[in-house]
Amino acid sequence: MGLSKRPRLLDFAKTPAHLQFNKYVLTGYRPVSTAQECLRSLFYVHNELGNIYTHGALPIIHITLLCYPSLQWAAILAYVLLSTYGIYCATTARTNILRLRAFVWQALFRFSLFLFRVYGGGVGSPNSLRLFIIMDTLAVLGGLVNIVQIPERFGPGLFDNWGNSHQIMHVMVICSIVYLHWGTVEDLDWIKNYRCPAL
Repeated sequence: MGLSKRPRLLDFAKTPAHLQFNKYVLTGYRPVSTAQECLRSLFYVHNELGNIYTHGALPIIHITLLCYPSLQWAAILAYVLLSTYGIYCATTARTNILRLRAFVWQALFRFSLFLFRVYGGGVGSPNSLRLFIIMDTLAVLGGLVNIVQIPERFGPGLFDNWGNSHQIMHVMVICSIVYLHWGTVEDLDWIKNYRCPAL
């Protein structure tokens, strides 16, 4: 099978149960695939192609806890463990709501960092916090769009390959990552002239 040849795509009723989380996307599902077949799927149209081509709190932790090196490493480890747990929950979730809920602990962790930066002893550029809040807002809004399944809810089958809520979510996550980048650049520029007070 050449790279340009695609397998017969499935409709919603014939796709595996773990992929049946959006009843408004009716066609274009890839069959269960080997690793090689997944690689081939980069080169033909199916309803996940937009997601593949459109897919970071570690810098926030690093800067916020700059003056607390031990706490910094503990926070990074905790965040990595929460992220691993979130990925496990998201990949085993049966509904979009459970998928979004899988990342609640990460969001709460980042929110606590924001509070520590504003009210506690955390540090960072005064201008970066706004960018990080926009970052998280975009990510949450993307998740909500995915849950409510708009626009495909109003036109089942019309948005199977392009423009469905899952793809909109991926675009919003990319925008979120751009804000993460801008906030991180702001913090890195700020850190050049910052020295932690003696503890």
